[in-house]
Amino acid sequence: MSPAINGIKVPQNLLGNLIETNLLESKDTDLQNALKKDGYIYIKNVIDEDEIAKAREDVFQKLGEVNELKHPFVDGIASGKSNRDVLFSNRGKFWEQVSNISSIRNITNGKTLNKIFDKIFGMPSVGFDFIFLRAVAGGKFTHMHCDAGFFTRATQKVLTCWLAFTDVPPNKGPLFVIEGSHKYEDIYKKYYGFDVDKNKDLKATIDSHPIDFAKERNSKILTTHFNPGDILIFGMYTVHGTFENHSKDNKIRLTCDIRFQPQKEPKDPRYFGINPGGTTGEGYGELNSARPLNEEWHIR
Repeated sequence: MSPAINGIKVPQNLLGNLIETNLLESKDTDLQNALKKDGYIYIKNVIDEDEIAKAREDVFQKLGEVNELKHPFVDGIASGKSNRDVLFSNRGKFWEQVSNISSIRNITNGKTLNKIFDKIFGMPSVGFDFIFLRAVAGGKFTHMHCDAGFFTRATQKVLTCWLAFTDVPPNKGPLFVIEGSHKYEDIYKKYYGFDVDKNKDLKATIDSHPIDFAKERNSKILTTHFNPGDILIFGMYTVHGTFENHSKDNKIRLTCDIRFQPQKEPKDPRYFGINPGGTTGEGYGELNSARPLNEEWHIR
């Protein structure tokens, strides 16, 4: 089934494949050069299969307990129902609990990812304490944007790591990047210095539909079939989004965005420390995934 964005199928001639980087065969400079050349680094099988499975099952158990998944919970099939607001008075606290499950944190803030970012930065790195764990039910997608407006208040030296916990074929809402977009001068000029929490007159979301955006720039919409444990790393000005999850089996997509920066760079207190407030100060309640799986998402 062809991937779709906002209900529109993407023509095959606009789709392209992400280029895989082999971590075992890559030197530090190879990773740095790939990021500079392509605007992203795609690496397969980074996280151990058993670790990924344990974390996924722990999250699915929590979602099942609020009646958002069908039995058996391990299958990750959305029920179309939710008792989340009945059982929890604070949505943000619920999603904070889920995000802080030890099996999740052992991966998102563990040594495996840190070592990769040490190589990319060429110095010790640190991951944000505030993570963006996303459980995505049918019909939902992330609008096209770049990350600069969210994460560059303290330093420009920030990278995003998109990690798959479930199988994510094209029809289940994988992430895409616009080929060569990290070199678009107009995007850089528009979003450099932009802060989504302070500059209310500008949205982080790019209004153009990705199909039109790619056509206008004679570019491709790059993606792949992500397997559990695969990661995609990209910079703050790489234009990206996700396709819709329109799988017929109603399985949810579980992924996580983790940000990394050099340890020596200034840290944004919104994302570091105990109980970080997140972009707007609302904590985990600001995230779309704090909403029940059967509820619509907000756009920023």
